[in-house]
Amino acid sequence: MGTASCESIIQRYESLPEAAKREISDFIDLLIQKRKPRRKKIDKKKLLQISCWNDEDIKAIEEVGKEINKWNLETF
Repeated sequence: MGTASCESIIQRYESLPEAAKREISDFIDLLIQKRKPRRKKIDKKKLLQISCWNDEDIKAIEEVGKEINKWNLETF
C-alpha cells in the first residue's frame, strides 16, 4: 500500500462518526487477533527430543497421574 493510499484511508476514517471509528478499530483488532499463531500441543516424541526424560520417566509420571485421578476429593 503506497503513501497516497494510507493518506486516503486516514482521510476517510477521520470523516466517520465515532461509532463507525470504534467499529473499524474493533475490526482491526479482530484481524490482528486472527494472525496470532496458536500454541501447538507438544507430543511425547517432541518432548523427548527437547528434554532428558526417557520412556520410563514418562511412564512413572503417567502412573502417578492415574493414581491421582482415583482420589476421592471431598466436596463442600
